[in-house]
Amino acid sequence: MNKGIFWFPCSTDQEGELVFTGEILALLIPCDEDGNPKAAASFNSKNGCNNTHKNSWRTVTAGRKELRGIPWNYYPRGRVEISHGKALVFMNPQILNREDFLELIREAFGIGDMDVRVKIDNSAHYQCGILEETL
Repeated sequence: MNKGIFWFPCSTDQEGELVFTGEILALLIPCDEDGNPKAAASFNSKNGCNNTHKNSWRTVTAGRKELRGIPWNYYPRGRVEISHGKALVFMNPQILNREDFLELIREAFGIGDMDVRVKIDNSAHYQCGILEETL
């Protein structure tokens, strides 16, 4: 099982609706059921206890020419936290438009049948630039 951060790459159609690629980009931190990293993890947040999307974007997109020049806050994104055998997913509300979003998150983070709670975060923290282009 893993905790960490993720992005859902997408584009917009002629109506300005998101069209997801079917991929999830993720930075995974293997952890136990209480969310403790299983190995020495290098975190890049100011407080040093997790990873930020901004500081992790270059690592996650390394070697992906098609993602060069795309800013870290362009795609809808979120975070998976693990605590007491449960997963809490914080994410941009636009991800709800992808029918299988939870299955992709479960698979990518290896959280299978774990109890998962989704918390939609419409704050500026999880806003994405792709939608600002269509306005």
